[in-house]
Amino acid sequence: MSESKPQRRLRSTALDETDHRIIEVLARDGRAQSTTIGEELGLSGNLVANRIRAMDSGGLMRVVAVADHRIHGYRMVARIRLQVTGRPPIEVAQEMALRDDVLSVHITSGRYPVSCLYAFHNAREMLEAVRNASADIPGVEDVDVELVNNVYRYIPAVGPLGT
Repeated sequence: MSESKPQRRLRSTALDETDHRIIEVLARDGRAQSTTIGEELGLSGNLVANRIRAMDSGGLMRVVAVADHRIHGYRMVARIRLQVTGRPPIEVAQEMALRDDVLSVHITSGRYPVSCLYAFHNAREMLEAVRNASADIPGVEDVDVELVNNVYRYIPAVGPLGT
């Protein structure tokens, strides 16, 4: 019995085997051309391009670039956690999210409900960010800093695409 030929992807909320294979190639090389992906997978470049467009427009996949902080001169990555009193942590988080130097802001559980991820060129920048967080934001009672010493694994995938 011969294997059925992959068809043009219909709009749906499920990824099929061909979609997963295309995503695997893009995960290795996000800049791969549709024709190159097609050659590797035994598909036409047009089919691959159509499926990528359909997954993207359907919100099932997106191709993003992830910058390597070290290449851009950042030598330190740190999480600055904020203890908040007298106002909702979400307000503090929203205010922190407006700052250009903050990579990400999270609401967490525990003593420090607002957690902000930063990248710094040097320790002076880190100390200034800590000082600004505790001085400029109403409701910040205490600040805790976690310096990321080594990153052993970082997977910027979104969602359980392998399942």
